Amino acid sequence: MKKLLFIVLLLSSVQLFSQSLNDYQYVIVPTKFIDFDVENQYRLNTITKFNLEKMGFIAFYENSEIPKEIMNNRCDILSAEVIKDNNLLWTRLYVVFKDCYGKVVHQSETGKTKVKEFITAYPIALDEAFQSLFKLNYKYNGKKVTTTESVVQVTLPKENVVEKKPNVSLPTTVSETTDYSKLLFAQPTANGYQLVDSTPKVVYKLFKTDSPSLFLAQKGNQNGVVTLKDGSWFFEYQENEKVVSEKLEIKF
Repeated sequence: MKKLLFIVLLLSSVQLFSQSLNDYQYVIVPTKFIDFDVENQYRLNTITKFNLEKMGFIAFYENSEIPKEIMNNRCDILSAEVIKDNNLLWTRLYVVFKDCYGKVVHQSETGKTKVKEFITAYPIALDEAFQSLFKLNYKYNGKKVTTTESVVQVTLPKENVVEKKPNVSLPTTVSETTDYSKLLFAQPTANGYQLVDSTPKVVYKLFKTDSPSLFLAQKGNQNGVVTLKDGSWFFEYQENEKVVSEKLEIKF
């Protein structure tokens, strides 16, 4: 009888403390993943934060500032880690989410590619791993995770809050032939997007028009348009009475 009661209590405890991604609003992204040698190697940390925000999380780097109202309960925040799972033929990665006790809350499916050059292979594998996370249709449920654990101070990046993307699905130019050193990440703004590089630095500002495949664009002192042609994005502007067209690698 005592044994049966113990099992019932144990199952009840597991159910009570079981967590899902929907229970969390914030995610910490380290500047260097454990399985990699340097900070933001192959731009994996930048890509991770970008995709987490695309899912709907408020993501921030471990070395930036965090508001006091978030910092007051460290257990309301997840940490994300990208793990290598390579073999002789494949470059393989998966994403792990852990709570404040180091317990795994969720693990993505493994993304993989046979591309040989790591600078291209790792971002492709990471993007594939995130496809399984996008399918979860994450939505924060407003739940607060309470704990008596001591508060651990972390920091939130000083950047604009990412707004929800429009319903229109914009094509991306990322593929196995993409030069990831030139990849630009589209961050929503009130009237369009800003395109940032890995610095991160705002390189272009895009302004909406009536067409989802055409934006008014500004790059420094140059004004022009960013337009979609045959599945690729181009920045076009006038210089010396001639139209100049530059192909852009954009990840929306």
